[in-house]
Order: sequence, then structure tokens, then C-alpha cells
Amino acid sequence: MNRFQHANLSSMISFHGHEVKASKQDLEKVCGEVMYSDNDINEKVQNEWEMQSEDGTPFTIYDYKEYREYEVDEKIVWHIGAENRFGAKKGYEELARSFHLHPKITYNI
Repeated sequence: MNRFQHANLSSMISFHGHEVKASKQDLEKVCGEVMYSDNDINEKVQNEWEMQSEDGTPFTIYDYKEYREYEVDEKIVWHIGAENRFGAKKGYEELARSFHLHPKITYNI
């Protein structure tokens, strides 16, 4: 799983039912610093990462409709978006594997 640099995937990505419960802090441990952030609590998405699987499948990880400020260590539900359900599943599986392999993350996937 790698960061998808210098791209805007939002126009070709949608939600296909895959989500993960984790903290922003834990996601930053495996995905790096948040790529897109908006502190406006009225925005549907406040934090987002654009990633790609090992085989190049693009996917995003984003908070959706939190409409509030939350702590970086608070576990919330994050959506995984992709072009189709297969890409979303692949993104979910790679994220789960990254969490499993990281020694300092407690996750609930």
C-alpha cells in the first residue's frame, strides 16, 4: 500500500460498503500524514488519504459526515472508496494487513 501522489481521485471514487474503525493517529502511522484536511465541521469529509494498492489499484480513506471535531486518538468509522467494489475490498484488505503488521496499533476491523 502506497500513497497516491499528485492526483485528485475524488471524481472517480465512491463508497462501496467497506469501512474501518480506527483513529486518525493510527491511520497516520500506516498511511502517513493526512493528504487533504478541512477543519470546517460542516464539510462532509474533513480528512482524506489517497492510496494505491501494491498492484496500483487506487482507493481513498476518508471520514464521512462526522460534522464535528474529534480527537486524533478517537476511534471513528472511516470509509474506503474506490472505482468499484473490488478496488474497495482490495484497499480494505491492504489497510487491514498494514494495521496487523504495525506493532503500535490496536485496531477493530
